[in-house]
Amino acid sequence: MEPKQTQSTPEAERRRLIRSKIHVGLAAFGTLSAVAGIGVVIKGGLYFDRTKVLIGVGIIVVSTILYVSMLFVAADE
Repeated sequence: MEPKQTQSTPEAERRRLIRSKIHVGLAAFGTLSAVAGIGVVIKGGLYFDRTKVLIGVGIIVVSTILYVSMLFVAADE
């Protein structure tokens, strides 16, 4: 299999930079929303509110899926 030849045009560099910024933004959003989910779980646990605990767990699961899916995107795409 032959390696892909990359374009070194300014347009390709701009696209790569934008994708890089999007990945960083998704990682930051996933991390911060997981922290928010942990806070909701703790608050729900303190008040024995099962609904808040389940909502917090849902937030944690969704943010983890978002964060992990960002890791599987190829860097050279």
